[in-house]
Amino acid sequence: MQYVKDALLKSKEKNEATWKVLDKFSYDGDDLGAVCSKTETTFKVWAPTAQMVKLRLYSVGSREELPNVSDVISTTEMEHTPENGLWSITVKGNLKNIYYTYLVTVDGRENETADIYAKAAGVNGLRSMVVDLSDTNPHGWNRDSHIFVENPTDAIIWETHVKDFSYAQSSGVSQKNRGKFLAFTEHTTMYGVRGRRETCVDYLKKIGITHVQLMPIYDFATVNEAGGDEYNWGYDPLNYNVPEGSYSSDPFHGEVRIKECKEMIKALHDAGIGVIMDVVFNHTYKSRDSWFNLTVPGYYYRIGKDGKWSNGSGCGNDTASERKMYRKYMVDSVLYWAKEYHIDGFRFDLMGLHDVDTMNEIRKALDSLPNGSKYLMYGEGWKMFTNVDSGIFLANHTNMGYLDSRIGSFNDGIRDSLKGSAFDDRNKGFAQCGVNKGGIIISAEGQCGKYCGWAQAPTQTINFVSCHDNYTLYDKLVSSCIGNRDYKMRYENLIPMVKLCQTLIMTAQGIPFSLGGEEFCRTKYGDKNSYRSAPSVNMVEWENLSNYGDVSDYYAGLIKIRKQFDMLRDPTRATANRLKFFQNLPNYAAGFMISEEDGEFGENKHHKMAVILNGSADNYLDAEIEYSDGSNWVVLADGTNSGVRSLGVVSNNRFMLNRNSAAILIYKSWYDEIMEKQQKGKKH
Repeated sequence: MQYVKDALLKSKEKNEATWKVLDKFSYDGDDLGAVCSKTETTFKVWAPTAQMVKLRLYSVGSREELPNVSDVISTTEMEHTPENGLWSITVKGNLKNIYYTYLVTVDGRENETADIYAKAAGVNGLRSMVVDLSDTNPHGWNRDSHIFVENPTDAIIWETHVKDFSYAQSSGVSQKNRGKFLAFTEHTTMYGVRGRRETCVDYLKKIGITHVQLMPIYDFATVNEAGGDEYNWGYDPLNYNVPEGSYSSDPFHGEVRIKECKEMIKALHDAGIGVIMDVVFNHTYKSRDSWFNLTVPGYYYRIGKDGKWSNGSGCGNDTASERKMYRKYMVDSVLYWAKEYHIDGFRFDLMGLHDVDTMNEIRKALDSLPNGSKYLMYGEGWKMFTNVDSGIFLANHTNMGYLDSRIGSFNDGIRDSLKGSAFDDRNKGFAQCGVNKGGIIISAEGQCGKYCGWAQAPTQTINFVSCHDNYTLYDKLVSSCIGNRDYKMRYENLIPMVKLCQTLIMTAQGIPFSLGGEEFCRTKYGDKNSYRSAPSVNMVEWENLSNYGDVSDYYAGLIKIRKQFDMLRDPTRATANRLKFFQNLPNYAAGFMISEEDGEFGENKHHKMAVILNGSADNYLDAEIEYSDGSNWVVLADGTNSGVRSLGVVSNNRFMLNRNSAAILIYKSWYDEIMEKQQKGKKH
């Protein structure tokens, strides 16, 4: 402690920030937290400003479990290594499934805190738990393997929340597993109205989803794990390296949630679906009483000289990714989930609050793993104010050029261009004939083409029209186009708009993303911020497949088209730079030509695709297909149906589109070539 005291005194004389001093006492080992064996457990915690740290062992995970009996096993002082701020102790014996906390004394005040590096916890996460992770592996876990795609642009991402996914009775999941990790392990789930339809994981496999993005599955603070039917999105981090207990069958025994979380991931992998984890490192649920602040007060957060906590996140306590030990924490946590839980990608909430150096360090760390370059990595690159020193670049759209090209960001430009502002109920986008043709052009290029944009390559662009935030796509269309706002009703004039939106998402350069259930017109009944609304508002209503099966089928057809044509999944800027936009369409319509690359001429004149969008609610569109050599065209999508089979042949370079609809066409000679190859493949 004297090392730190002396350094802090000198720093005051130099007017040097406290955190910069503490960075000099950082620890770079990979053994923070509790490391156990059958004969002993070693505990290590970084607390450079502490005068004393004690380890307290408990027999249970919460006081409520033994209210009338002492549950404390022992309290022992830990040893201090002043040159790196480390406190450690080794306890003999098998401590597996024993709970613990640290008693950290700073400035004469003792605070009890859980371990920020804990890998397991008791109910509601107030006490950490020693765990033998090998005991938490489900059957066949050693044979489980990551689901990777060759390039980020090959991914087709479907966002869901563990509870939303299976809470509805129509999910077909057994009652005991609804809203739980184990719901993902149930197969042959069906919903049987007007014909039986697959649900849940079987459904995702059927329509061609490559990755599920799971909203927070780490331990969050805003649901009572021992309570009833509470709901929260989970953007309230408590224990970053512990799965959420309310999603398990038994939140009181810390090993159960770990095993069941792994079972969920394995079930998705068995279905050929990768798992992307939503991580929220930009803030914590608590501020002064967070585990981080009780361990090293003030260090992990951006706090101004005036004592005010930075609030770019809107949650009151922006974390400081630029500081060595929080940067290390983020890297360590991501690697832990990637290795221990076989997570295949990471989505960073409010990524624009993190510095670019930290994000690049995480990318580098993932790259060091087997097949590491194939982990997906992206986040919300919004530009937000936060209290950082000058010279620190934040990972927002302005600074995407400083990030590795395999770190992506959500493209709010395509979202707002298609359906109107996410923050204005009545504002219309291109799909509702609110126009914004310029936004459509930039969006088609994936923000990285000839015109303008913030991305280096399509690998940095996550194209979406709805996510868990704001309105669902269908609710936005109802709010902006329908007066009475009956969100449950099927409005025939809105269905083509939904299909039009997804047509651009699937044909634009970049990585396609959708909110789970968007493809069968999911509603949250007009709730645009449902983070703690009832499960009945947030749940995926699988029975909607009965009423909107045609929309789901259309999405599935678009997925087939995207998977068939490499130029839609180009990880480089080459295809974006070859896009040619139609010049002779009215203002309410847009169209573009996509060409495959030819090594000799730069553009394959015989492999071309036309995408045409009609945003008008009043006018049919007699569209001229520009940049054509006069060849016949095969229709793959016409606003009603979509897929890789011909819907008809068009000659004379003209195509008639219905109102608010979209079409995809390719040269007939190319289509015939594809069919011939497929026939030859079947013979062999």
